[in-house]
Amino acid sequence: MDILFTIFSFILLISIIVGIHELGHFLAARFYKIHVLKFKIGFGKELFSFQDKKACHYSFGLLPLGGYVQMLGENNPIQEGEDINFSAAKSYQQATAGERAVVTFAGPFANFLLAALVYCFLALVGTTQLSSYVGYITPDSLSDQYGITSKDKIIEIDQESIEGFNDINLALSKRIGDSGVINMTFSRDDIIESASIPIKNWLSGNDQITPSLALGIHPLLPPVIGKLQENGPATKFGLKEGDLITSVDKKEVVSWQELSNILGTLPDQLIEIDILRNQTSRTILLETTSFIDEEGNKRGRIGILASNNFNEWPSDYVFVNKESFLLAPIYGVKETYRYTVLILSSIGKLISGSISADNLGGPIQISVLAGSAAKAGYITFLSMIALLSINLGLLNLLPIPILDGGQLLMIAIEKIKGSPVSDMALEYTMRLGLVLVVSLMIFAFANDIARLI
Repeated sequence: MDILFTIFSFILLISIIVGIHELGHFLAARFYKIHVLKFKIGFGKELFSFQDKKACHYSFGLLPLGGYVQMLGENNPIQEGEDINFSAAKSYQQATAGERAVVTFAGPFANFLLAALVYCFLALVGTTQLSSYVGYITPDSLSDQYGITSKDKIIEIDQESIEGFNDINLALSKRIGDSGVINMTFSRDDIIESASIPIKNWLSGNDQITPSLALGIHPLLPPVIGKLQENGPATKFGLKEGDLITSVDKKEVVSWQELSNILGTLPDQLIEIDILRNQTSRTILLETTSFIDEEGNKRGRIGILASNNFNEWPSDYVFVNKESFLLAPIYGVKETYRYTVLILSSIGKLISGSISADNLGGPIQISVLAGSAAKAGYITFLSMIALLSINLGLLNLLPIPILDGGQLLMIAIEKIKGSPVSDMALEYTMRLGLVLVVSLMIFAFANDIARLI
């Protein structure tokens, strides 16, 4: 069932972002009265199709890895032709250079618009994220070496304001492949402090690791019980899901990491746990069990898992992002711009070699991420739709023949030289573009296979 769910999530995600992209081309063409012959999502054998009153053929292909809008008079060797007489209809070639440029740009623009609308919607309904407090610092990590400790609240990275933990990773993502210094400002006991962390070719390899974890920074997770082990000590002695553990043997507990460390030092012992349940304090006596960790040490435990339900968390541990009806559209545009700049920077670093090309992902990685995002809920899934929509929009604007960016380049050349590019030049550039795109797809697919192996 997990595989079927992943496949369905992947098909839904790709169909949405590709469908919106092609819809942009389609609506722009219809606006300029250019006759559209075919609107297709996916490639290969048609699963279903129909035709409207304007003789436009709509279909859905077996492989949902792309799509196209075919207009009357287009010279595109990878698209299928239609042997129908449309002598009175306006063809793509009859449109002015400006009209063709708008139709070509409309696809990527639709992807950016989709992303902005998604971020606008998420801002309206409100999203709850991890706060920017540090919960735990990996020993001997860069953050540990340069003075960042647990319970610090990160408020700025490289002069960029930080509100939630997602902002930490976004700001750090901009520094992947860089050398220099990461400047961090944080609050500790209401005192503002700073740290300058030196980096050199940071994360330039193919390590698939979250930037915050690469620096040794873990989020602050509250000691709230999510699930209990059946017949475990916590269950036997009356602990319940949603309980907030405030102390163990009178030692104050602020984070899940602290709780885990304290319990680990108390194997097979009778302990006293103070909890907060429904705003009421209680004290529970229970006896821990033990296990042998990977290093052969005896560790204590009580059979509980951390809660991932933000609604059960104290307000200090989360950041709620919610905007008014008037400000939500502005937020949507800002988020789209922020991620667009990040992706453009990453593309530049890939081209320059600052980031390993092994980081490129293909359809397998996207399908896995789509399945995980769908399981995490509609907010995560919508966020992934927005991010991949921006990716698709930017990818199509690359000046590669066969992509929208390549077609815009040809239109610009035509405008400058005052006459259309020759058919032979178009054919060779299309072939070159096809080779480049297919090569990129094969490379990304090979990376996916390597990750699975």
